[in-house]
Amino acid sequence: MTTPDLFTTVGFEKSKIGANDTELGYAIKKTRLIGLVIGGLGCLGFLALIGVWSQFEVHLERRSLHRQLRKEEHKAASKLAQVGMELWSEYRDDIHESHEAQLLVKQLNSSYDRFQATIRSSVQATSNELGLNQDKAAKLADTILHLVADQQKESLTHTKKLVDHLVEAGKRAVPLQKHAEHEVLKEVKEEGKAIAEDLANGVALPEADPVEPGAGENLTEPEDPLKGILDGFWYVFHDYEREFSGKPRELMKPGHKAFDALKAIADKEDELTEAEIAAELDKVDLESVGAGLGSGRVLPARDIVEELLMIGTIPHKELDALYEDWVSGKEDSVSVFAKLEEMHGKELVPSGWLQRGVDEDEKEEAERERD
Repeated sequence: MTTPDLFTTVGFEKSKIGANDTELGYAIKKTRLIGLVIGGLGCLGFLALIGVWSQFEVHLERRSLHRQLRKEEHKAASKLAQVGMELWSEYRDDIHESHEAQLLVKQLNSSYDRFQATIRSSVQATSNELGLNQDKAAKLADTILHLVADQQKESLTHTKKLVDHLVEAGKRAVPLQKHAEHEVLKEVKEEGKAIAEDLANGVALPEADPVEPGAGENLTEPEDPLKGILDGFWYVFHDYEREFSGKPRELMKPGHKAFDALKAIADKEDELTEAEIAAELDKVDLESVGAGLGSGRVLPARDIVEELLMIGTIPHKELDALYEDWVSGKEDSVSVFAKLEEMHGKELVPSGWLQRGVDEDEKEEAERERD
């Protein structure tokens, strides 16, 4: 195509131009020029759009679809946190069972040593009363002890296998428990950030759909996987506040007789069974600080020692405010649980309270399954 033909195609017309119209050239009407410019800009815009589309993934979605997706993500994060805490609880139980199993074997061995001394002294005393030959009596005692030792050895052979299994499970559980809690905290923190972004964009907290009739749930409550854990945690917290606020919080400090006695129990708890810790706890004069254990305490003795030693560090005012925000709906369960997990990581709330929450959640789940 020649140059004159090209000009004609885009709207130029051959005409005389210049002074007195003496020169031959090309001219275009103003409207056609504007159209030509607009068309050129349109082509450039289209090419730019194609370039962006090829470099970036663009999603166009309705706001209602976004809310539904956030609702599902929120529920999934809550469920993962719930399952993670159940796993954390299982690892914690493995560690305690391993500890109890090792102490049981030590007790069996020490009880045999005591039994051996008792048999020898009893046989000797009886032989003296009956006028029996001492050498024959000692031989009889040795025979009895050998029979008992053989029986104990056979019994311990089977027991040792179980104990070794529990001990090995306990060793594996120590790092796994920490990892499980780390993953739970990571998950709830990510969901907490997503909730904060939603609120910044003017989107309300994601709520779960109500449970359908016949699902075996409380139909007046939304489905919240973390509710059972939080209910259990808050129950033991409020029970703790009723029992130990006021005078106990003022007096239970290092240097006080009761506090130092509890610290001594904690220092040697690796050498004590749960029953022995409970016995030692009963010897502590908690009444002197107004912290007598009421009938409402539902924690194991080991966890009670832990919470009493933390009486001066637990942020009770912050926990009270957090509870009020939760029941009022100002704070979502995921956000509340994330804050509790952070406090636990900083050793500001006892492990036993989280364990109580998991126990309560499992109890509610079992009741729902029965229904």
